Amino acid sequence: MKLCPTAVSVALLAVAGWAALPAPFQGATCAAPSPVAKPSWKHGQPEYNDLLAATKATDPAQKAKLAADFVQKYPDSDYKATALQTEMGAESQIPAQQAGAVKTAEELIKSQGVTADQLLSGYVLIAYVEPNISQANDPNLAADMATLSQAATCGQQLLSSGTAAQQAQYSPILTKAQGFAQLNTKNYDGAIATLTKAVQANPKDALSYYWMGIAAVSKPTPDFNAGLFDLAKASVLSPGTQAISSYLNTVYTTYTGGTDGLQDVITAATNNATPPQGFNIPSKVDRLNAANMAAYQAALEKQKNQLPPPDSFPGIEARLKRPELAADEWKQVKGQGYELDGIVTAVTAKSVDVAVGAKDTDASPTPDVHLLLFTPLTTKRPKVGEKVTISGAAASFKPNPPDANVPFLLTMDQGTIKGYSPEGGKQGGQ
Repeated sequence: MKLCPTAVSVALLAVAGWAALPAPFQGATCAAPSPVAKPSWKHGQPEYNDLLAATKATDPAQKAKLAADFVQKYPDSDYKATALQTEMGAESQIPAQQAGAVKTAEELIKSQGVTADQLLSGYVLIAYVEPNISQANDPNLAADMATLSQAATCGQQLLSSGTAAQQAQYSPILTKAQGFAQLNTKNYDGAIATLTKAVQANPKDALSYYWMGIAAVSKPTPDFNAGLFDLAKASVLSPGTQAISSYLNTVYTTYTGGTDGLQDVITAATNNATPPQGFNIPSKVDRLNAANMAAYQAALEKQKNQLPPPDSFPGIEARLKRPELAADEWKQVKGQGYELDGIVTAVTAKSVDVAVGAKDTDASPTPDVHLLLFTPLTTKRPKVGEKVTISGAAASFKPNPPDANVPFLLTMDQGTIKGYSPEGGKQGGQ
């Protein structure tokens, strides 16, 4: 079915909010063919002439009127179904009479003497026309959808024993109509499954994609990735249909918070029949979370790059850990004397390891200075965990070259420990 002005009004059905509709048509008893074994002209030549005039008329309006007059004039005619089929076909060609064509098709289906082909033509006409004339504010919408669902269900049942040509021509129409009825009765999962078959049968049908997209975003747990892709696919297949492009834009903007990335979705829909692997549209919340995480990471990076003062031990350590700063920093530090406070982590007669800046309450502090004593300690030594003041000259550091994954350690020589090194020992402070 090609898109037309009446089809656009159908698309708008899913944009508006409907009142609750009944559950999908579950399958009332389908009409069975009941052809007249030996039809006769009960009313003689006038009956024959009147039907012939109706079938030979070329103007749709005239044909419809003549056929309707025949049905009214000869209600018991063995050819009543033929007249109804003629009237239905003519009315379907007149936009203002398409609703009447559906009513005539319903009468045809219920009439006696109808053949299988006539029944099928009635079902197909309802399936083809009803989606084009349905209106969101129609108080009879629920009943119309029940009629449409019955026509689609019964038509497919009848079509199963039809010819291959009939199946190829009518099955897509009946399937699509079933999906539309399911959509309008809020059987969203059913609509998606049915309309998926419709687009597989006709990949260029914009309305099937559109209705499938509406079903996906309208479910209690919406699938916006699938739904927005299908809406985009519909807009690609029918770029001139404002209802489709407008609805796509509205749903996308509401879901994501803006139009950024919409063109990427349209491009994906242009190049693919179904969402490609890895296809994902971030929601408004996803985008906000991503922005917050980016800001957090930026703050961490900024904090990481904000080094302590260069004349402090933390500043020296931070610069010696940075590959791009270590060489220049070492030129400034090597051989310089420093006096530092810290917690003893290990001690021997000739050396002491100190965690600079650590507190008495710190558990198992990590040493960052290895001090080589100018004069070995004799009897008096500081204890592990004791806070001390040390002095010495920077001699080396490791790791060198710097590696952020290896603990930093500055080695100082000519060292003394305040209160423990022998008086008169060489002091390495400045």
